[in-house]
Amino acid sequence: MSLIRRLQINDIEIAKELFLFFQTDDGIATPRVASSERLEELLADDNFCILVAFADGKLIGGLTAYVLKMYKRNSIKVMLYEIGVKPKYRRKGVGRKLVENLKTLSAEQNAEEILIPTTANNRNGKEFYKATGGILSADSVTYKYILEKNISHDNLKV
Repeated sequence: MSLIRRLQINDIEIAKELFLFFQTDDGIATPRVASSERLEELLADDNFCILVAFADGKLIGGLTAYVLKMYKRNSIKVMLYEIGVKPKYRRKGVGRKLVENLKTLSAEQNAEEILIPTTANNRNGKEFYKATGGILSADSVTYKYILEKNISHDNLKV
């Protein structure tokens, strides 16, 4: 049986462990984690959420999510940014419990929906989201802008 809980400001080391797991699980050879100061800032932010799962006192998975306060009306959406469960614990309901906890927290904040961006080739992720009640949005397409570092703000004109 796993225990799910939301990380608090003093849980920096657990956050680091989770973020390193996400990256190594994705096959990133040299994973990186933000500074402790940055993680403390994130953990103190009510608009950022880290839920973690433990079994026998060990971290076995988790997720991160952002609260998005909309401006067209008084509404909130939540974006599930990343989720992962250690291989030994997959297909045992841990991911489902993490999502259910996020749904509960989101509903408590009166969020309208949880958005889940993913890549087109993430077959396992898409199957998981569908199995946990996610609905594929037929009209969503994601674009991105790659930004250059060290752009001079002198060039910005309005």
